[in-house]
Amino acid sequence: MLFDRYSAKKFDDLILGDDSGTEMRNAAEIGKIIFQLIEDTGSVRVAKYVGAKSSCSIPNEISVAKKKYAVKEVGLKAFSGCSSLNSVSLPDSVETIENLAFEGCSGLEAIEIPKGIRNIRGEAFRGCSRLERVTMKDSPEVIGRYAFEGCVRLREFSVEKGKGKYGSDSTGMLYDSDMGRLFRVPYATEGGVNVPPGVREISGGAFSGCASVTAIKIPSSVEKIGDRAFSGCLRLALLYVDPLNAHYRSDLQGILYDSDVTEVFKAPNSIVGALEIPATVRTVHMNAFEGCTKLVSVSIPYATSSIEDSAFEGCSGIRVVSFGNGIKSIGDNAFKGCSALTTVEIPESVEEIGKGAFSGCSRLSSVSMPFGVSVGEEAFPANVEMTLI
Repeated sequence: MLFDRYSAKKFDDLILGDDSGTEMRNAAEIGKIIFQLIEDTGSVRVAKYVGAKSSCSIPNEISVAKKKYAVKEVGLKAFSGCSSLNSVSLPDSVETIENLAFEGCSGLEAIEIPKGIRNIRGEAFRGCSRLERVTMKDSPEVIGRYAFEGCVRLREFSVEKGKGKYGSDSTGMLYDSDMGRLFRVPYATEGGVNVPPGVREISGGAFSGCASVTAIKIPSSVEKIGDRAFSGCLRLALLYVDPLNAHYRSDLQGILYDSDVTEVFKAPNSIVGALEIPATVRTVHMNAFEGCTKLVSVSIPYATSSIEDSAFEGCSGIRVVSFGNGIKSIGDNAFKGCSALTTVEIPESVEEIGKGAFSGCSRLSSVSMPFGVSVGEEAFPANVEMTLI
């Protein structure tokens, strides 16, 4: 390596030229990249890219005062908002890509994760709206749950076979190495998705934001489905569970339940008209009916004690909700945006109503509820007539 290209005379305290007045200590600017010394490690991080080119190549190491320092990290928000960046080359020396490192790099089309990477932190590539392909020479130890949130054109994860903790298949989905846990379905996936036989777990958020997925088939092998696994699947018309599955089941409407029908996890957005939740259901889970705009009325049985966060958020067609007298908690944003709802009667059993529970219910004019209920911030629109029983 020619160190005159990646060298500086000393580390210094720099004032970033972004009008923030932020001081960066022990830093050196080399080729429009600010490197910062990581204390006690003898290495440096990429702290900030201050260039405006469409491509950037990060070296394995730099030289400061004739001493060599390995580049080990891409730091917090290092490339945040670099919308003109189309490609970046990461060296094998990098072990960590920090939170929000490439946030909002809307011109980035592909990224190759080098073999030295151990951690890709949460939201590292959030909002990289043109990113289509993620290639991994080796798989990291940890990929943050929302590392690729908002990468709406992402079509493929490609992991070199037999390398580390993660794996991929011909559909471009991301799994653990033995293909037993489905971590992430690419956001741009279209049509029907068959979760492969042998998958034991669908991770939280695995399908979240897959706006063009229309059907999901769950095999008999699945034992666990994480929170918000299917949130934001706006065109989902069918959830089908193999009848031999011992842990989950689906009904004729395509609604996903546990095997005993005591929990409802997700309904397809195509569900229409009046909904009567089965009498055995105790919990309506997060985002279960989110975006079901064609629902007109909902009847919640006496057995149901909990309606979780955002359970009916965005159900703009619901005019009537009938609560059974077993409800104890209504979660945050549970009925947010149910703009056709005009009146609500909260039963005596309710102990807690979460923040924003009925926010955005623009036609809601009257609410009756028992005295002493714990009510979160902005749970109801400001102009609602409230009657305490």
